[in-house]
Amino acid sequence: KIYRFSALLAILPLLQSWAAEPTQSNVIYGMDHGSALLMDVYLPANPNGAGVIFIMGTGFTAYGEYDDVPLKELDLWLLENGIFKDFYGESEQGFVPLLESGFAVFSINHRLGPKNHYPAQIADCQRAVQFVRFHAAKYGIESHWIASMGHSSGASMATFLGLSDETANPEASDPVSRQSSRVQAVIAAAGVHDLLEARKSAPGSSAMLQSLTGRAITYQPPGHPVFETYRQASTVTRASSDDPPFFLIHGDADPAVDLSQSQLLKTALDKAGVESELLIAPGANHAELGEPVDPLPFDQAAAWLLDKYRQP
Repeated sequence: KIYRFSALLAILPLLQSWAAEPTQSNVIYGMDHGSALLMDVYLPANPNGAGVIFIMGTGFTAYGEYDDVPLKELDLWLLENGIFKDFYGESEQGFVPLLESGFAVFSINHRLGPKNHYPAQIADCQRAVQFVRFHAAKYGIESHWIASMGHSSGASMATFLGLSDETANPEASDPVSRQSSRVQAVIAAAGVHDLLEARKSAPGSSAMLQSLTGRAITYQPPGHPVFETYRQASTVTRASSDDPPFFLIHGDADPAVDLSQSQLLKTALDKAGVESELLIAPGANHAELGEPVDPLPFDQAAAWLLDKYRQP
């Protein structure tokens, strides 16, 4: 189903910023040649037994400075510094409605461009799923049910978790690597899902896409291998009938990632027979997705995810 919601008649007053505090910070979930992959853990007051991997968006890119804001903390940094004055139409991190619904949330760092290229990012996200699954009892969740959630480039990563093949290695010496890397549901807000179409609809995105792939499309003729790289790095090429359900969110006035990106993914999921819903927020841009929508988009996503978790 595709849902459209009417704009609110009045602008809601800004609320005082509130942020969830992590239960555990800087948990090492993997290593890359001596560099630690970190996550922050948010445990709910009233757990429902399920976990969510949360992936913040950053255009697939980090500045590469020693004082870079960690990806797992970027949503809070943007909120506290007024970059998004009313983040996602809310006064809190986007995952807070899920936390309040009882989901344990694991906000992760992953390797970023321009230093690291596809598919390193996806491998990191899959490792995070495996790590959380291996330690499920420690975090009070069921190992068989983990979801993924993300915004912008984070939505692309969350989607890859839903559409990618299993990477578990039963023969691995590392017990974490023996765990399943698949997730059981996906929430993806304003993601990039077809890189070649994104170049056409938003030519300014070329640098971001080059940061992801490590390849620039300039003068290459049709059929050049660079085009196949871009196709392989597009989530729309991966949907299959055994994939989990999706809840997609996108503003129809998004200047950074065109609404067509989520629509293209919805079409690919429909063609593969994958259950999915698309919430289109009228007048919403890339950052402030919730302002014209009631209930707010991530409140709706939390209710949707809770329903999927409770299904037999």
